[in-house]
Amino acid sequence: MTNQEDEQTIAILQEALAVSPENVPLRRHLAELLLRLGRIEEAIEQFQAVLERSNDHASCVNLGRAYYQRGDFERAEQLLQTALEQQATPELYLLLSKNAFARQEYERAGHYYDQALKADESLRESSYEEELARQGIVIRGKLRLLRFAEVEEEAEADQELVEQPTVSFKDVGGLEDIKEQIRMQILYPLQQPALFQRFGKRIGGGILLYGPPGCGKTFLARATAGESQCRFISIAIHDILDMYIGNSEKNLHGIFELARRNRPAIVFIDELDALGGSRQQMRFHGLRILTNQLLLELDSIATNNSEILVLGATNSPWFVDSSLRRPGRFDRILFVPPPDLEARCAILRLLLEEKPTEAIDYPQLARQMEKFSGADIRAVCERATDAVLSEVLKTGQPRPLRTSDLLAALKQVRPSTLEWFATAKNYATYSNEGGLYDDVLRFMQKAKW
Repeated sequence: MTNQEDEQTIAILQEALAVSPENVPLRRHLAELLLRLGRIEEAIEQFQAVLERSNDHASCVNLGRAYYQRGDFERAEQLLQTALEQQATPELYLLLSKNAFARQEYERAGHYYDQALKADESLRESSYEEELARQGIVIRGKLRLLRFAEVEEEAEADQELVEQPTVSFKDVGGLEDIKEQIRMQILYPLQQPALFQRFGKRIGGGILLYGPPGCGKTFLARATAGESQCRFISIAIHDILDMYIGNSEKNLHGIFELARRNRPAIVFIDELDALGGSRQQMRFHGLRILTNQLLLELDSIATNNSEILVLGATNSPWFVDSSLRRPGRFDRILFVPPPDLEARCAILRLLLEEKPTEAIDYPQLARQMEKFSGADIRAVCERATDAVLSEVLKTGQPRPLRTSDLLAALKQVRPSTLEWFATAKNYATYSNEGGLYDDVLRFMQKAKW
């Protein structure tokens, strides 16, 4: 069809739409013709009109294509992801790949290209593969990216490794100041992205939680994912380490690729000191390389990966490599202390709410649990429960838990935080570079430890 014929067709379609503006197939035909002729702005207007009148998958894809061709890659991504939720097609995966490439998300571009080729080998483009190769995307015959644990079926792997926690901040006793800082860093940017972008704040980043064991760092991370409705990917050192050279770094990289495919996502790194320990103190070259890989991934998150959030937790912040603690990697370093009086009451209520109880004096119990961690409080409740169950089994007379039972169990549990604070006090007093442990010192002074 010549340009003149195209213009005549467009004029005819526009006249027909003037008579019948609600004719969706007619409007879609006009929009597709405008897009093919490169009249992007007019095509966008028509595709938007189509989507206002119907939930048309092809028009959603083509509107994303129009924005891609206009160079509005962020809006194109939103539309293409919406279309992907409705129906995955090989052509859609290819378009997603090229849009990700334009956004400099090269690993993600390779992933989508791989999906396109799996479904339709005829979509292979040698020139595009060369562009991917120049960005370090490995191509071996049919494209295969390095994936976590060399998983063959990516969808199954994602399902196994990615969680959607149901707990939220209401399930966390106390720690209100820390919750608010996490809301400001994670929850509010996700809820009001336009506001934060206006002030130059990106949606993503890292938070490092440290403090004595058993004070709820892991549970707080899981509750953060539940509160923000983010997918949750939890990793520990044993998930990453591999006996073969180079595989540990590939595994770590695969975890962050998994997060990119499931955004918005929170990557939780437990025992960060084991994965990102001080390189100066490491004996093994392989562990130093692994720390370097973690630094690279965090820098990548900081530059071009929105809606990827990293929470780290450690009992030993003094063993974490100093380069991990700088702004841009872990932007906030938060001390998670043992629960205060109010928090101890809240934790006791949470732990006992589904048990049969009788007139529990929560304040009295909480006052005697100073220096107890959340895990210590749980241990007291479990010991008291076991004692009551043992009595009921012997007497055959059921009875509820009482304050006296918990007070008796309390005498059998020693605070587990004492050893941690003895060590932390030395670092806070003599190795407090940049005021990193000021929160620890303030807590100890306030609590008169």
